[in-house]
Amino acid sequence: MRRHCQSCRPRWGGITKRAVVKHLEALEKKGRILRSSKPRGIKLIEVQNENLMTMNILGYANAGAPLVYAEEQKIGVLRIDKSLLPVTKNVFALVVKGDSMNRRKLNGTALTNGNYAIVANDQPVSNGDVVLAIIDGCATIKSYRRDGGIIVLYPESTNSAHRPIYLSSDSDGTIYGKVISVLANPV
Repeated sequence: MRRHCQSCRPRWGGITKRAVVKHLEALEKKGRILRSSKPRGIKLIEVQNENLMTMNILGYANAGAPLVYAEEQKIGVLRIDKSLLPVTKNVFALVVKGDSMNRRKLNGTALTNGNYAIVANDQPVSNGDVVLAIIDGCATIKSYRRDGGIIVLYPESTNSAHRPIYLSSDSDGTIYGKVISVLANPV
């Protein structure tokens, strides 16, 4: 076994053994580690943040003409603090494509190209709500209004080329969910 002289001993940068023991005791008290009497007997405890939830990004939805085929495809996940959402059950995210809803904001963030629309598919829908609709197999995001037997899905855009979509209440179009929040995509 090789011995080190006093001047070439490994140094801990001024940290004493007692300081290390105190830190380990503090981590154990906080529930971050488990210690045993065995050599190297420290086990890390995975800490789950109860306020965070994992949400699937299930594809894309047009904020424009319904052109993106409504096909569920998991393209990623978001980690979201539950306090940012009004509901946390039966929710998923979509990436917004297009500009037909760029004047509409939810929680201060515009429904614009590249942002995440958070959709709850079991929430009641009222006039003025933003919805995810499936029309001819394609997904679109629009504001909702019901006038008697007619459903109007209308854009809220700076682009005047976008027009409302009119559906009879017995048409093939489906209101799939209510957009409850929008999260900016910093990319």
